[in-house]
Amino acid sequence: MMKLTLKIQLAIISIFFATPSFSSNTILWSEDENTVIKIQDNNFEGKKSRKFDITESELIAQKNSQPVVLNERDVLKFLSSIKIVKNKNTTEPLFTEEQQSNLAKYLAIGLKKASPQQDILFSLAREKRALGGLKKQTYFIAGRAFFNDGLLNLIIGEYNRLANSAYEMAYDPTNQGLVEYDFNYGDRAASKFQFSEKLQFTFSGMSMKPDRTDWVTVNLEELQKTISSTENLKEALKPNEDTLIKRFKTLEKLKKEGLITQEEYEQKRKVLLENL
Repeated sequence: MMKLTLKIQLAIISIFFATPSFSSNTILWSEDENTVIKIQDNNFEGKKSRKFDITESELIAQKNSQPVVLNERDVLKFLSSIKIVKNKNTTEPLFTEEQQSNLAKYLAIGLKKASPQQDILFSLAREKRALGGLKKQTYFIAGRAFFNDGLLNLIIGEYNRLANSAYEMAYDPTNQGLVEYDFNYGDRAASKFQFSEKLQFTFSGMSMKPDRTDWVTVNLEELQKTISSTENLKEALKPNEDTLIKRFKTLEKLKKEGLITQEEYEQKRKVLLENL
């Protein structure tokens, strides 16, 4: 009895004086049960105990370089730069502008708090019109993000998953948001049914993980250099663009007032176009 009492006392002391740690499953942002950004343990220790093909060195390598401070603007540029190739001449953003904004904000917040054993998991919704705009449907994208070895990593687990409206109506007829989907957040281990849409990127510093179609990495420092050089180039070209516009307007005015012939107008316009 004495030993048992001592154990209880020690347990209570350890609870009060233990080093506080960030929760293993912490909601960073949420609109409902299925639109969530959260910090969650990646459970590599658990996987190691169950699967003997994961070595100690591999386990150490899987630990993230976190917590880390990232610039929200850089993360937003990264997310907005990921495009899905629809056909030869058409692309569309992987994330909507609203999704980009929310994810960039809470990735920056979450990765500053997450431990090396945690990832940021997300499931985000978008609405699309169907049947000529008569019907509104909800689609989900889900995945995970983490920072390791100087790279921000993004794994897509699900894309364009259609909400099951009939199921929701049956189990949540009053639309209280009670139906929670079991999302695939992606995995470091390759999946049989991984995200397979072809992606392209607007800036350098971004690439696909070798042999993966669902895993994007970015060197944010390199991305920032590319963005800065692009913005500097635009700024340098701006005065020249403004000058050309003024010259075109002047040429149009001269023609309108009959101060130059049609032939002179065409010749000078051709010269201006060659300078574009």
